[in-house]
Amino acid sequence: MSNTLLSPPGLLLDLPDQAVLAMHAGEPRHGQRLRQDVAALAGALAAHPARDWGLFHDHGYPALVALLALWQSGKRAWLPGNNQPGTEQALGRHCQALLGDWPRPTALPTGTVPLPAGPLDADAELVIFTSGSSGEPQAISKRYRQLFDEVAILEQAFGAGLGGAAFAGTVSHQHIYGLLFRLLWPLASGRALHSETLQDPASVLALASAGELAWVASPAHLKRLPDDLPCASAGGLQAVFSSGGPLPEDAALALAERAGQAAIEVYGSSETGGIAWRRQGADNDDAWTPLPGVRLEPGPRGATLLRSPHLGQSQPWPLADAITLRNDGRFHLGARLDRIVKVEEKRVSLSAVEQALLADPAVAEARALQPAGEQRLGAVLVLSAEGETLQREQGRAALIRRLRQRLAANLETIAVPRRWRLVAALPETGQGKVPMRALQALFKHSQARLPEPGDAHWSAADQVTVSLGVAADLPWFSGHFPGQPVLPGVVQIDWAEGLARRYFELPDGGYRLQALKFHDLILPGAELQLTLQWQASTGTLRFAFRSRQGPHSSARLVFEEPR
Repeated sequence: MSNTLLSPPGLLLDLPDQAVLAMHAGEPRHGQRLRQDVAALAGALAAHPARDWGLFHDHGYPALVALLALWQSGKRAWLPGNNQPGTEQALGRHCQALLGDWPRPTALPTGTVPLPAGPLDADAELVIFTSGSSGEPQAISKRYRQLFDEVAILEQAFGAGLGGAAFAGTVSHQHIYGLLFRLLWPLASGRALHSETLQDPASVLALASAGELAWVASPAHLKRLPDDLPCASAGGLQAVFSSGGPLPEDAALALAERAGQAAIEVYGSSETGGIAWRRQGADNDDAWTPLPGVRLEPGPRGATLLRSPHLGQSQPWPLADAITLRNDGRFHLGARLDRIVKVEEKRVSLSAVEQALLADPAVAEARALQPAGEQRLGAVLVLSAEGETLQREQGRAALIRRLRQRLAANLETIAVPRRWRLVAALPETGQGKVPMRALQALFKHSQARLPEPGDAHWSAADQVTVSLGVAADLPWFSGHFPGQPVLPGVVQIDWAEGLARRYFELPDGGYRLQALKFHDLILPGAELQLTLQWQASTGTLRFAFRSRQGPHSSARLVFEEPR
């Protein structure tokens, strides 16, 4: 099959029977099988009275089948970022049924007649959600024709450089970027897709060593590539895509040097779709190039207006980011304009605070926010190597005093953060996003008692492993026990629950402790790996502490519904 886009209405009708469209569960899925799977599910959906369906699948191929079946049967799909209980409850305000990997999916009628493939309605609807990076996720409606318009633009901009490369991703397909790049674009262009969301770069490079591949990634994955990553063996890597935020220049240049591929960064949002792209490692320029058909123009009061064929409206869209337009049609991207909070009745730009923090060489990453219920600002920082040296030699208080003094020289007094959290890595979801709820959790009193985790490694959407260093001066070692301090078991349980709340939406109620096992003592100076697995369907959190010496402790926390 050539890489010519299939027509939007005839997408299902025109799929070649024998072309491999996906790799799922270790087996190829051909066009005929996809059409059969869609027809069978569409028949069952057509026999169910519900119109709005919450759709979640861990793997890409069944998600694609379900989405096409919902459209084929005249239903509306809602695509949330996760299948946690809180998300299910929120969807209940809009959806009458749930489809896919939910704790309690809706039962479908049995013995129904398959619904043969037919033209897809250009106005078939999908509701997606913003990431929630700056607040609560917002629902956004997209039409099938809008999504296909964007796919056509992606193929026009990047298709020639991909050839017949398959697509694989370390980001989820449960948001607009992953949906377009991992599922809809490869399907419409005749390129195979890998159904599983890969959990580490090494898995991607293993696939790229066996054939041509396009990697769908995010800045969170690309800026933390291991030093020993075998990039040289990945000769089939045709492209690396990144979206969700600007990729730091040092990370972009390191990727280009080591992998031989400069990342193609795509700028856009759930509301606007793709807007522009750049390749920092290729032309040593941080300017962005608008995608085909996209125009930017000056707007009132310093705003920039977007005109795009896949906006779904004729009126221009005011962008929420500061844009500096160049004479050659490209532009430079600045801070967000809409991240404004009120502190003591004065408006403060959180983006300006973050930019001021990042100007200090001691800071590698920064997030500013207003802790819930407070009339002051907080800052969450990841220190650079220089910052870590300063903290080690002069102490935390001296480092923060330096940062406050530098900010005070450039910002109003009320814009200087009063509360600080220094973390080894920003809390991130399995999609590589930094959710506001996780940042807010860092300022809760109970979270202040927790050790600071290192990088998070997601082995599945519901399982994460974090590294923990056990400092010798922790207060829990005092008196427990004299002559041989050990970390109390109750503290280990408290750490597991508290840290899990940074990564999963756990219920607020109490829990029952089950299957508690202590294998070995945790001593001062230990380097631990804490694995957390959250099973939403049963309200069960499993945890296990390990080190190089072997297992230390494990248990299950079964949460009760809050009364």
